[in-house]
Formats: sequence, structure tokens, C-alpha cells
Amino acid sequence: MSFIDLIYPKRCPVCLEALPPGKTLICPPCKEKIRRVTSPTCMKCGKPLMEESFEYCGNCEKRMPLFVKGLSYAEYTSKYVRRMLSEVKYHENPQILDYPCLDFGDRIRDEVALWGAEALIPVPVHPSKLKSRGYNQAEEIASRLGKALSLPVDPGYLFRSEKTEAQKNLTEQERRNNLATAFFVPSSHKTYESVILVDDIYTTGSTANACTRVLLASGISRIYLLTLAIGRDNRLTL
Repeated sequence: MSFIDLIYPKRCPVCLEALPPGKTLICPPCKEKIRRVTSPTCMKCGKPLMEESFEYCGNCEKRMPLFVKGLSYAEYTSKYVRRMLSEVKYHENPQILDYPCLDFGDRIRDEVALWGAEALIPVPVHPSKLKSRGYNQAEEIASRLGKALSLPVDPGYLFRSEKTEAQKNLTEQERRNNLATAFFVPSSHKTYESVILVDDIYTTGSTANACTRVLLASGISRIYLLTLAIGRDNRLTL
């Protein structure tokens, strides 16, 4: 048992209780409390669908995303998942990402291998937010997924130049306008054919689409998407 484990014990990503010293990353009873994404899902963004007769979610039907395909780990409708991501984003506790990222990587490894991606690129945060928080939650996720998927992470490829308004309070059109010029790739950059964009949450896809547009303009041919949590498509056939 290390001194660090005694002073700062690892915590379960679901119940947030301290874990016993060692390699345990989650309380065994809490594993089943994570509402993981299961079929049927949108063929484009990976959002859970209410009915198997649908191929795409409502958002993708209205405006098809620019990325090739997206996969997500858990449903954002789960109170445990929302609390977990809130802990990471606002309470300086990125350690609780260890288990969900490892589990996610194990579940998608075979499919991601078919994508032929050369690197993971985290969605950037504005420098002022990075300074106040101390880390970028998307980069923390990408770092862990990179280890699980045996892929390098390139956090220096995509940057955020504007401190935009919080997306959750905006309409779909306002979200697109809010992010229209928020991201950029430096003029001197590596050359990739295929990459995976990584973020914490996917809802309407405005952020992912804005980043994908910039990545395509930089010369990358294929962009895929991995997110730790995703909203649900609640349409029903009439």
C-alpha cells in the first residue's frame, strides 16, 4: 500500500466511495449500474434508438454529421453517468475515468481496429478553462482510451481559439453559430489520413461537427468519433 493510496484513495466512478488499495477500479456491485449503450443505435452517431426500425436518430436525419461514424460508452440519461462526468469536469477527479475508459476500450477494440485510425485527437478546451481546471477532460479520456486501444494521442493538433457560451442553454442553430469559428489547426501540423476525435459527451453533435469540419479542412480524409456518454433518441413510430 502506497502513501498516496492512503491519503488520496481511488474512488468508484459510480458511487464515488473510496476503493480498497490495489488494482480495483470500481465497486463490483456498481458495474451493473452503468447504463451502457446497447443496440439498436444510430448508424451514424451511435445514439441509442427507441425502435429497431429506425436507422438514424432524429438529429442525424435532420443534419447528417461530417464524421464517418461514432461510438459511445454509456447513456447520459443515467444519473450515475451524469454525476461521474460532473465529478471529472468540475471537481478535479479525473481518476474515476480509469474504469469506464478501460471497459469502453475493451468493448470497441475490434471495431475501432477496422477504422485504421492513426491517432486520437481530443476536443480542446479554451486555454483559460484549461488553466482554471488544470486539465482537459476530453484529453484525459483520450489518454486512457489510447492505452486501451494501443493508439497514440495527439493533443497538439486541434486548438480552441474562442471561449464560447455554454452549449446546454442554446438552441441547435445557436450551438452551430456559437462554434462556427471556435476551433483551428495550426498551419504547421502532422499529416494524417484517418483519426478519431474524442469528447466526453455527445448530444446534438454541434461540437463534434465543428471540430470535424476543421479537421477535414486540414487534410484529414476520415474522422471517427468516440465519446464516453451520449444522449438518447426518444422518437417513437406513430
